[in-house]
Amino acid sequence: MSYEIKGLSGNRLVKIPEILDRNWVIQHSNQFDPKSLVTLDMSSTTRIDSSGVCFIQLLHKDFSTAGGKLVLRNVSQELLESLRLRGANPDNDTIQTDIEKNVAVNVGNSVVFMKNEAVKALSIFTEMIYWGTIGLLKKRDFRKGVLGEQMYQLGFKALGIVMLLSLLIGVVLALQTAIQLATYGAGVFLAPMIGVSMVRELGPLLTAIILAGRTGSATTAEIATMGVGEEIDALRTMGINPIQFILVPKFWAITVTMPTLSLLATAAGIVGGFLVAVFYLDLAPKMYWSDLGMFLTIKDVSIGFFKSVVFSWLIIWIGAVYGFRVHGGAEAVGKETTASVVAGIFAIIVADAAFSFI
Repeated sequence: MSYEIKGLSGNRLVKIPEILDRNWVIQHSNQFDPKSLVTLDMSSTTRIDSSGVCFIQLLHKDFSTAGGKLVLRNVSQELLESLRLRGANPDNDTIQTDIEKNVAVNVGNSVVFMKNEAVKALSIFTEMIYWGTIGLLKKRDFRKGVLGEQMYQLGFKALGIVMLLSLLIGVVLALQTAIQLATYGAGVFLAPMIGVSMVRELGPLLTAIILAGRTGSATTAEIATMGVGEEIDALRTMGINPIQFILVPKFWAITVTMPTLSLLATAAGIVGGFLVAVFYLDLAPKMYWSDLGMFLTIKDVSIGFFKSVVFSWLIIWIGAVYGFRVHGGAEAVGKETTASVVAGIFAIIVADAAFSFI
C-alpha cells in the first residue's frame, strides 16, 4: 500500500507516501470528508509536484468552507517552502512542522532512502548495459539514425571547446613546468612530462569534466522535462522501454565519441607543450617529438583510453539517474540538473583517483 489510514477518535490520519504526485491525487482525492478532522502525515514525503500542491490547496479550501479541519503534520521545511513557492499558503493552524527528533528513526529513514536511491541507480545502469548489448544483437531494436544524431550532438559539437581548453591547459602546464626545469637545465624533460600527464591524466579528465557539464546536464534536463510532461509515462503506456528508447543511443554515442575527444584533447595539450618548448625554451622541434616517443608507452595510452570509456559511462549514467528522479515542475528540473553536474564531476574525480593506483 502506498498510504495508510488510521482511526483517531472518529477522525482520520492519512499517511502520505514519499512522492505526492498526480497518480496519488487521482486515486485518493475523493476519500476525504470536508466536515471532519483529517490529518495528513507527511513525515515520509520528500517530493511534491504541482498536482499535489493543487490537491492540498483545494482540500484546505473545501474543509474551511464545510467547517471541517485539515492538518498537515510533520511537514519538512523544504516541502513547506515548495508549497509556498507554488502559491499554497495554508494558515499556521493547518501546518505542523514539528517532526519527532528521534535519532534512530531519522537515521533509519536516511538509510532506507539511500538504499532505495542506490537500487534505482543500479537498476538504470544494468538496464542501460543490457539494452545496449541487446540493441546491437537485434538490429531492429537499434535506431541507427538517432545514434548518428547523438554522436553529432555529444561529440562533434563539443570538439571546439574541448580542444581549445586542452590547448590552453597544455600551454599553461608547460610554462609552469618549463620555469622550474630551466632553473636546473632540464628543459629536455618537458616533452615527457607534458606527454605522460596529458595522455594518462589531463586529456581524459579534462574532457570528462567538460562533457559532465555539457552532456550530463543536457541528459538530465531532457529526461526530466519528458518526465514532467508525462512523455515517459506515455512511452511506458505504448509498451516502449524509456531507457532503451532514450538512453541507449546516448550511451553508445558517448562511448564512441568520448575516447575520440579525449585523444584529440590529449593531442591539443601536447601541441600546447610543443609551442612552449620551441618558442620559450628554444628546444629543437625534432628533439621534442623524439623525447616524447621515448617515454610514452602503450600502457599509458591504454590507461587513458580505458579512463575515457569509464568516464563516459559515469556521465551518461548519472545524468539519467538524476533525470528519472524528477517529480514536479520546472523548479525540480533545475535542481536535479545542477545536482547531476556536481555528482558527475565528483564521480569522475573519485574514479580518476582510483585509477591513479593502477
